[in-house]
Amino acid sequence: MRSFIFLIREAFINLRRHGLMTVAAVTTIAVTLCLLGAFALTFYQMRIATNRAAGEFEMHVYCREQVTKDELPGIEQRLKALSGVASVRYVSKERAFAEYAKDLPIDTQGIPNKFNETFVLKMSDPKRATAVASTVRGWHGEVQEVSLPEAEMGGVLKIMDFLRMLGIVGGTLLLFGALLVVSNTIRISVFTRRREIRIMQIVGATPWFIRLPLLFEGLIHGIIGGLIAGLALALIDRSTRSLVADVIPMLSRYFTQVDMVYFGLTAVAAGALIGVAGSLLSIRRYLRVA
Repeated sequence: MRSFIFLIREAFINLRRHGLMTVAAVTTIAVTLCLLGAFALTFYQMRIATNRAAGEFEMHVYCREQVTKDELPGIEQRLKALSGVASVRYVSKERAFAEYAKDLPIDTQGIPNKFNETFVLKMSDPKRATAVASTVRGWHGEVQEVSLPEAEMGGVLKIMDFLRMLGIVGGTLLLFGALLVVSNTIRISVFTRRREIRIMQIVGATPWFIRLPLLFEGLIHGIIGGLIAGLALALIDRSTRSLVADVIPMLSRYFTQVDMVYFGLTAVAAGALIGVAGSLLSIRRYLRVA
């Protein structure tokens, strides 16, 4: 326990003694996490926006004229039971005709109502929409027609798939770049203390006794850098949402409120992880200790 306290104290002493390298490491981690966080926030909001846009597409199921009012509840239950369907709304032929006639500049009295009994479906899984439409079109006895904007929905689904791939590839590359940059910064810090490290090796210090203070330093670098990045990202998120609301208010409904406390804690945890990982990579390369 005393050795552990001693190592922590040594880590803080080294941070103060090598102030310039400490500032460089913390700044590097903060900037790197800002880039990673900005990418993550943008990717998350884009995913939310495309999911909501896809969820707004509606499928209209038009029943045949011979379908009676008594048969409609059964059809509605069958529609609700289909996989991927979030909600089913019934629109009577009378309501459909009234809504259509409301904006017409002519008197519609005496005009026969040729509208169908209709069900409006919203999908919980937009990718299932085509399969659901195909299934419902097979109900020849009850269903006359199924209307679905498949081309538009297909375009949104392609965007969703692209964003998913972009998130995986872009996130991996950014994370790798972050580790590389932080590792190089910490490596320089280790290199500037090579004389101290060599003396510790000569007097018989164990590999972990040399390594732990440097790992603690990397941990502290990461935590401070994560705090700075978390605060910066909170300001960026607030400013961006405010700008979108002012300039393009109709887009605001496609975005969501991000829990920045949780996001900030994630940034701190990521900073700590990157700091420790960067220290490990640097130490293994320069100290050559097992």
